[in-house]
Amino acid sequence: MLIKDIGGEFGLIGRIKKNYTGGQVPQHGLSVGIGDDAAVFDPGDRHVVVTTDMLVEAVHFRREWSDFYSIGWKSAAVNLSDIAGMGAVPTLAFVSLACNSSESVENLDRFYDGFVDCLTRYGARLAGGDTNTTPKNLVISITQLGQVAPGQAFTRSGARVGDQILVTGSLGSSAAGLALLAETGLPRAERLDKDLVNLHRRPQPRVVAARAAAETGLVHAAMDLSDGIAADLQKLCAASGVGARIASEDIPVAESVVRAARIVNKDALTWALQGGEDYELLFCVAPGDVDTVKAAIQETGVPVTAIGEITKSGFRITIADGRADVNLTSGWDHFRS
Repeated sequence: MLIKDIGGEFGLIGRIKKNYTGGQVPQHGLSVGIGDDAAVFDPGDRHVVVTTDMLVEAVHFRREWSDFYSIGWKSAAVNLSDIAGMGAVPTLAFVSLACNSSESVENLDRFYDGFVDCLTRYGARLAGGDTNTTPKNLVISITQLGQVAPGQAFTRSGARVGDQILVTGSLGSSAAGLALLAETGLPRAERLDKDLVNLHRRPQPRVVAARAAAETGLVHAAMDLSDGIAADLQKLCAASGVGARIASEDIPVAESVVRAARIVNKDALTWALQGGEDYELLFCVAPGDVDTVKAAIQETGVPVTAIGEITKSGFRITIADGRADVNLTSGWDHFRS
């Protein structure tokens, strides 16, 4: 079934409103949802956090690798990760979707299934958006809102000299999954390591772990890791006016990532430093508070590792095999890749 078969754009909007917005039951202060010129909500005494992100076919995903459910899930997850990076609670999401007029309704249903399932898992809801046509590739633009108590939002600018640098989970898994897909194709990549493939296609934002860390009140600075820790740590340090030193032997890299690197003749550490799309979290915490923050995060079932410290200046990584310190290399950049 094609979009024109359900009444074109307005038929599609009506379908989205009926199937994916929970019947417009009031939630997160939403009083007017899909159907008017704009949504209306009242955040009350909370600060509103807003993030937006765009996903473009052939840049962020490929149809031969990702089903529409996974594309929808990832579209939500990358924005929820930004909300987590601010220590906020996700609330309302707006999705603008441009597709070819010959796209099947069933594909779009699966996209919204994945998108809304991811939102629901983390307590958010779909509140609106836009639809349009494009000659070829899918273009997806998401705006995600969140709420946080006044003065409690994480920022990148509060890191202090001597702070310990903590990261959640493990790094390089998404890059490993992408490499398996690129080098071997979907069927073989899933046989080699389906978990790594799914971590690339359906990332799990650390919303709950972020809230646990925020509730300690002990985090000086934080951000999510979307472009690789080499690039993201430099962004945090630039915002805080400090430097950083990390040790390669302390960077959490799963054994499955090491195995995947051997299969495609790549370096697992490079994936961990530069690969991007891990959607883990980076925290800066005073040495005396590390155990408290780690315990709070670990209670959510998420591992957390100390990988280095904040310094006065410079960006250095100590290589475990005895090689000299080297400058951190850059991570993902849309306009330099």
